[in-house]
Amino acid sequence: MSDSVKQGLLSAYATLLRPLVRILVRHGVSFNEFSEVLKGVYTDVAESDFGIPGKRSSQSRIAILTGLTRKDVARLKSKKSLIGLDDDSGNLNRVTRVLVGWHTDKQYTGPYGLPLEVPFDSDNQVSFTELVRRYSGDMAPRAMLDELLRVRAVEEVDQGWYRVLTRSYIPEPLHADAIERLGGVLRNFVRTVEVNLEKKSPGTGRFERIVYADDGLRVDRLADFDRLIRAKGQGFLEELDDWLSSHASDQSQDDFPRIQTGVGIYHYIEEESEPIVAEYMAETERREQIQNVSEKDEPNG
Repeated sequence: MSDSVKQGLLSAYATLLRPLVRILVRHGVSFNEFSEVLKGVYTDVAESDFGIPGKRSSQSRIAILTGLTRKDVARLKSKKSLIGLDDDSGNLNRVTRVLVGWHTDKQYTGPYGLPLEVPFDSDNQVSFTELVRRYSGDMAPRAMLDELLRVRAVEEVDQGWYRVLTRSYIPEPLHADAIERLGGVLRNFVRTVEVNLEKKSPGTGRFERIVYADDGLRVDRLADFDRLIRAKGQGFLEELDDWLSSHASDQSQDDFPRIQTGVGIYHYIEEESEPIVAEYMAETERREQIQNVSEKDEPNG
């Protein structure tokens, strides 16, 4: 692979990963945790998709293909799941250790095992700063406190004194169905793009088309465009769904294998345009509020 192709791929992946990493950070997944999963994916793909026919992929070959060490490959292959991460894998677990320590450490609990209110810092050993040092290593106590206050795991009860509210660190809850949909939608779309990148000749790939405004769309027409997409897109998907349903009855009448297939439609707004949309929506809402107030203040005819 030429350097230009490699740099192009890395640049494209940086663009692809930006919204994905934003989701991870928003929900408390650290770089170390994601890196561990990524190493596991590299190992699985190298073994399953790039093996030599008739030969079992050795750890050395997987290491050569992926750039991982043989030690890493052996460790990853011994794992039953990509999700079985070590306790020291990232900041998420550091935060959790601080909260659990606050609830279980005898120096930080009082009668009936209830966690104590503690000062941020103190000459006494019982303080938030000492708690962080004890359970989080080199994390800065002030940064740790700011994050715990942000997610409402801790509250300030007096000047410089803090109370813990929970022993679980959940930056932003996300429903399991939403997580599953995230993986499925991205996997299917990116797989289609991959197939089309590797197609040997025109017409051998999968249908993938896009329309956009060459010179941009006026922001005040966005709502109209959104309504058009919803109406036409929903109608088209229902037509496809009817076709699929009409062929469901023959599922058991032959020996043909069954495949999982479908079509997805999405509406995008490029990231750099999102602040413009947000500003326009806020201004529109402000004007509507002013209009509503004016109408209420008008005397009845």
